[in-house]
Amino acid sequence: MSAGFGSHPQTHLGSFPDVGPVTYLTDDPIECQRLMEGPPPSIRKWFHGTDERAARLACVQGIVPGCWIHAGGRCCGILGYDSLDEFLSRRNHLWIVEILGPARGGDVKAWWVPQSYIQGVWHGESFIPRESMAAQSCESPTALHSGCSCNLTEMCAQQQAIWRATWTMV
Repeated sequence: MSAGFGSHPQTHLGSFPDVGPVTYLTDDPIECQRLMEGPPPSIRKWFHGTDERAARLACVQGIVPGCWIHAGGRCCGILGYDSLDEFLSRRNHLWIVEILGPARGGDVKAWWVPQSYIQGVWHGESFIPRESMAAQSCESPTALHSGCSCNLTEMCAQQQAIWRATWTMV
């Protein structure tokens, strides 16, 4: 099965292909779709730093890029590190989301992350499993914008629809 927009296999939801973070490689929708058809990255454990509210929301609805919500510098991808030690050595955040899912090497790991890939959240030395964190969450769902201001607005809207379909509210 292809890793493209309309047919993302369940094991590669939100991932960029191995070729790279396509939202940074092109702003041409046709070229972006062609690039998204490339081989998906391998599944790995990785870590994303954030604040408490976003960590709780990640356990309920996943993680989306800042350009979808006009936050976080409007980044068009989810950033992360390959190891917890690597993250802690550069820690700027107190809440670290542990993810097991397809991810590229380098800092830009994925376009978005479904909540099912979230294993849990590290806070200091404590690990809170996703299900426990989600059960404690009373956060409102993230308000999305219809896309970002780049030429990939339609593709972002398609990815947002796929992402919303993954929500499993606890």
